[in-house]
Amino acid sequence: MTTDPAPAGDAPLHELSRDALSAFIYIALLPEETLALVKVLRLSAPGFRTEGLSEVELCDLLADEVRAVPSSRLPLLEALRKELKEPAFASSPLDTLAADELLEVASSEHGLAIALWRLVADPQPEVRARGAAALEQLATEWYGPEPKGGSPAVPVPLEGAAGAPAVELVGRLQAVEAKLARCEARAEEVRRKADEARDKLQAQVKEARAEAARAVAEAARAREQLEQARLGKLRAEADLLQSRATDQAAELQRLRGAAREAETARHAAEGRSEKLADQAARLEVALRSAEAREQAVHEGPASPVIEAEGEPDEAPASWLLPVFTEEFYDSLRGWDRRIQRAAVKQAFLLSQDHRHPSLRALPLGGLPGYYRVRVATDVRLIYRRDEARQDAVEILSVIDREDLDRYVRQAKTR
Repeated sequence: MTTDPAPAGDAPLHELSRDALSAFIYIALLPEETLALVKVLRLSAPGFRTEGLSEVELCDLLADEVRAVPSSRLPLLEALRKELKEPAFASSPLDTLAADELLEVASSEHGLAIALWRLVADPQPEVRARGAAALEQLATEWYGPEPKGGSPAVPVPLEGAAGAPAVELVGRLQAVEAKLARCEARAEEVRRKADEARDKLQAQVKEARAEAARAVAEAARAREQLEQARLGKLRAEADLLQSRATDQAAELQRLRGAAREAETARHAAEGRSEKLADQAARLEVALRSAEAREQAVHEGPASPVIEAEGEPDEAPASWLLPVFTEEFYDSLRGWDRRIQRAAVKQAFLLSQDHRHPSLRALPLGGLPGYYRVRVATDVRLIYRRDEARQDAVEILSVIDREDLDRYVRQAKTR
């Protein structure tokens, strides 16, 4: 069983750790090659566009896919063979010491010089010849062909089984240099992206400061609007108070007008009362005349009634003016003529002397200032002294004695 890696053989990349495999992909492939592999395998990062991912993030996606699905390493192996050709020293077995030396040469800045130094110092002439041939080829590439008059170069055959490792070594060294150049380009790209990120961050900081300034200005405007709203509220409250004061003044004016109208109505009522008093006096005169005629009819012609002509007698000091109310006239309609005549007679007697014993004047319980006098056995006359005029008595109503309580209740609600 051979230990040499086959040019078209497999490589167990899925055995590497995730970071190790990602780093290997990063140094082995160009960014566009990595992106092409991601698209071939249809890989994606949730929430991000594939073209917007960085090269390191793309390498991480490939590493995760190869470790999760080992069969997905086949497209990666094809890309590595296309870019790096077959592995270095594929026809020579390596032990651990040789592997460490290869890593040391690859990580050095002078990897090509170290490799050529190893070849020109080899004890075998054919190995040294391969190193010399590689140097001649480099000299031709760097300095151009040798002039015609110079000493001819010793031709060294580069074909054959013996010379093949040296040519392959030069090719590998050139590939390493190309990789180093790509790494430097990648480092430059990383620095450029870092500068862009720094510029972007500075722009964001500037924008944040501008936003903070705008927020401060907005807060100032909000405070100004709040102050204006507060002043507007105060003005509205002042207008409301002024409006209420105007309404109160209008209401006061209306009440004054109503008071004047009430005063006018009172004067009109007093005028009507005086007219009713005059009418009652005329009725009294007519009643007395009718009584005199009736008495004359009963007594016959032997004792004729002679009415004195001239001025009436002077009224006594206790005489009061009877004020007959509309209520009194309304109450008379419910009685016969005998009760009507007796009620009018008692009213005039009350005006002449309210202390007359036949009146039997008593206070009406429950109504201060109200009195009752006897008209008949079950009939009473209600009156009261006029508070506005001390020289008058107000004749109110003629009611049945059993209705006194009802009259008191109704009078309280007036």
